[in-house]
Amino acid sequence: MELKEKIKAMRESKGMIQEDLAKASGVSIQSIKRYETKTNSNITLDNLQKIANALDTNIEFFVSQCLPITKMMSPNHKNDVSQLDSKIPHLPIQKPTTIQIPVYDDVYASAGQGLLNEEYITRHIDMQRDFLRDYFGVANFLGLSIITARGDSMSPTIPENCQLLIQQSDSFQEGQICVVRLDNELYVKRLQKRPKYKLISDNKNYEDIELENEDYEILGVVVGFFKRMI
Repeated sequence: MELKEKIKAMRESKGMIQEDLAKASGVSIQSIKRYETKTNSNITLDNLQKIANALDTNIEFFVSQCLPITKMMSPNHKNDVSQLDSKIPHLPIQKPTTIQIPVYDDVYASAGQGLLNEEYITRHIDMQRDFLRDYFGVANFLGLSIITARGDSMSPTIPENCQLLIQQSDSFQEGQICVVRLDNELYVKRLQKRPKYKLISDNKNYEDIELENEDYEILGVVVGFFKRMI
């Protein structure tokens, strides 16, 4: 995408007309029109920065793979060519610091429908990636969701009526705490794989559940829990 196309696309995504961008950036309307229509518009770095600020984006969005850095320089910036040429194309892409996690307020482990379909999502919450990484050890932020635990079968490891942070996975290890659908019920148990697949409760007042010849599906791994409702 050329620079002129990037400026126009970003402006339109903000719901702005050319006059709005000119007013917000302090760049003349004639220049805005030229920048959006001509490939070689001789835009200066000063004006490009003003436009980027007005559109609430980084100048790197416009610079990367648009045109040679020297074509955007005003005379006052000519001495900075070597520094900018080495820095701007290699600036790291800023990743979002938060992630939206779906919450299933009406889906309970140990009771209720054993489904985690999108139609059952009641809301989303924003959580800091750093918090998930540091507190729960989450390295991959895909497939996360939150459900509510019922019962004390996993006590004292998991308190009753807490919220579980679970993550979908294609592989499961011996002894992991998993969310398992069994006959349209959801269970939170430790997975035993040898010698037979079983669901084990940490609370020894509950019997093990053998999975052989049963209709079951392992939906995800419990990576943590919240004692208070969020």
